[in-house]
Amino acid sequence: MTAHQSRQLLLAPRETATSFVSRLAASNWIDAGTFAIDKATSFQRIIDGLADAFEPMAELGDMVPEGILDWSPIKLDGKRRSLHGHIFPSKVILGSQMRGCPMCLRDAAATSAGPAHTAMAMKGHWLVPHVTLCLLHNHPLVPLWRDPTPYTRFDSAIHLAAIWDDLMSGHLDSEVREPTDFDFWVDARLSGVEDGGWLGAHALHASARFCLLLGSALLRLEDIRTSWVGRSNDWALYQMGYEVARHGEVAIRETLMRIQQLPGTPQDGARKIFPVLYDGLAYDHRDDETFEPFRRILREHMLETWPLGPGDELLGEPVMQRRLHSVRTAAQATGVDQRRLRKMLAAAGIVPEAAQGVADAWEIFEAAEAQPLLDDLTALVPAKEFAELIGASRSQFDLLVQDGILKPALDAPGVKAVWNPADGRALLDSLLAGAVPLHQAQHGWEHLSKSAQRLKMGPGLIIAAIREGRITRVANHADFEGYAAIYVDHDEVSRILGAVAPAGQSIELFAKSVGLLPPSRLRRLILAGFASATMLRNPRTKADQLYITEEDAVAFHRVFLTSRTMAKELGRSWQSLGAELRAKGVQPFSPDGGDYGQLYLRSDVAAALQ
Repeated sequence: MTAHQSRQLLLAPRETATSFVSRLAASNWIDAGTFAIDKATSFQRIIDGLADAFEPMAELGDMVPEGILDWSPIKLDGKRRSLHGHIFPSKVILGSQMRGCPMCLRDAAATSAGPAHTAMAMKGHWLVPHVTLCLLHNHPLVPLWRDPTPYTRFDSAIHLAAIWDDLMSGHLDSEVREPTDFDFWVDARLSGVEDGGWLGAHALHASARFCLLLGSALLRLEDIRTSWVGRSNDWALYQMGYEVARHGEVAIRETLMRIQQLPGTPQDGARKIFPVLYDGLAYDHRDDETFEPFRRILREHMLETWPLGPGDELLGEPVMQRRLHSVRTAAQATGVDQRRLRKMLAAAGIVPEAAQGVADAWEIFEAAEAQPLLDDLTALVPAKEFAELIGASRSQFDLLVQDGILKPALDAPGVKAVWNPADGRALLDSLLAGAVPLHQAQHGWEHLSKSAQRLKMGPGLIIAAIREGRITRVANHADFEGYAAIYVDHDEVSRILGAVAPAGQSIELFAKSVGLLPPSRLRRLILAGFASATMLRNPRTKADQLYITEEDAVAFHRVFLTSRTMAKELGRSWQSLGAELRAKGVQPFSPDGGDYGQLYLRSDVAAALQ
């Protein structure tokens, strides 16, 4: 190709570098990869947005348009890309599906004297999933092609030539719609227009994603299930969330309160009260710091309005102790009927006498301040009622009594034994403190009583091992309450209490126990020589494999802290510790650039928090 030919193609507004190079290649009847090689460069480096990838082209006399990378995703590291000044996770904007506006593509082809596929340009903002509408034509962005391989996916001219007939026939067209305020807002942010509003102070990707998550939760106000709303309607969810979030934190908190005032109780779990929103902030984006402002709002809202206690979770982390009681949780802890207890609490000035539209499950008060009164009100109950209070079947209750885990408060000759609900609550708290949330009993999770039954032992042995810290893999099943919700990792129980297990934990089990997930991170740490493991024979497979022995575990804890072990040691939430470490410049352990998750050197943490 001559320099004259390259000048015939102009960089289209917002066009990506890969689109421009692909059009150049197509004008010479070759693919982009071959074209780049002929120009002593690499198409992969162009995909990565590296400026020096164009230097060989310029040296060969080809004109490289000014600003060719302005609307291209520029590689920052393995997980992030920068697009027009905004940072996105690579997987978000480099997905296998390419979208675009068919009307824009037809317009480009119609105004060109050359072949259509050398005139149609792919635009950078089309890569952003939060952009759902072309503001030039009010036409939704539609899927154009899917290709799992980036090297061929971004050779757009070839793909556009293949779908040219569908573009011209209107087969890819959709119904136009009026732009929403969110559509204008996200386009302005991408364009670099200053946003003086509350959302403008936060990262674009996190802000836009939060609007979608909040919009999904708001469907509850319309009595619409999230499963009923397809991806084609995401634009409406973005707008619903934006209408609230644009007004700032107070408006968001008021909306969260409106949502939780709908039918449902804290016992249903936050993921049911705030569908999509809770899981998004608690799990999907938990490692992305740009979402922290939104996590903080939900976290503080729940801390102030939810009666959370041991066995509950707060944004994916187990609650260690109770701060707030509700009338319902206090009734469970004391064995007093909810209606009677409310009157007693009202007489003491702790809660309003009348419900005033607030259900007992949501009527909260400070647990510590009310504890003396609750102690006085606690009523001894018969065995059947006690078993129901702690969520145990009668047979499970009998086994706990048989093993000496539960003892009656009064058991005199000739008097029917009665039980103190506070003892039951204390048992549950001791087992659920630090328990991980469990939504499906897979991968070896068993109910505590079932695990004991399989090993032909009483539950007391497992409970004693949990209290002594020898068994650490304890979970709280979201579908149950009380004792019925307590699950253990049967493999760990077998290893600790069984007779055939090796003297060590598997890498997967140890990684789960310290919260270093996925376990592949711990394996990489070991293979890199930063942590020790011992080769032992697996008693089931008879194969040699790496295990974490007690000595290996001690060595690990001597050097490292994870978010979970740090929170447990220091008695603080992992969120507050993480925020303080970031503020003091402490970064996760990554000496070779490897991803070992939220893993810190103990010495760094000690120096920062002293």
